[in-house]
Amino acid sequence: MVNGRLYPDMLTEHDDKNIPYIVYQNISTVPEVTLDGVTGHEWVRMQIDVYHNDKYQAVLLANRVVQKINDNIQPSIYSARQSLREGNLYRESIDYEFWQTAPTEDEME
Repeated sequence: MVNGRLYPDMLTEHDDKNIPYIVYQNISTVPEVTLDGVTGHEWVRMQIDVYHNDKYQAVLLANRVVQKINDNIQPSIYSARQSLREGNLYRESIDYEFWQTAPTEDEME
């Protein structure tokens, strides 16, 4: 959708800033806890920001992102979206929640 211009957390000075591009970040997690303790599963809230120099194209690209996630990642919850402007760029900010198994310490090393 954006020719590989998909970045975690933020753009750096070394990233390709050609339009359009997408930035995603983990906003929060909510672990599943039972009487036996933490299960190792959690809901992860992600923010996905679509940037474009044309408002209509930003909306269309954001719609395609939502459709792609809905078609391919289950369970997922599309929870919010807002339109913003940053300088001369239009930003569609999409909030999603995904169910995942929390990474273990060994997987993080």
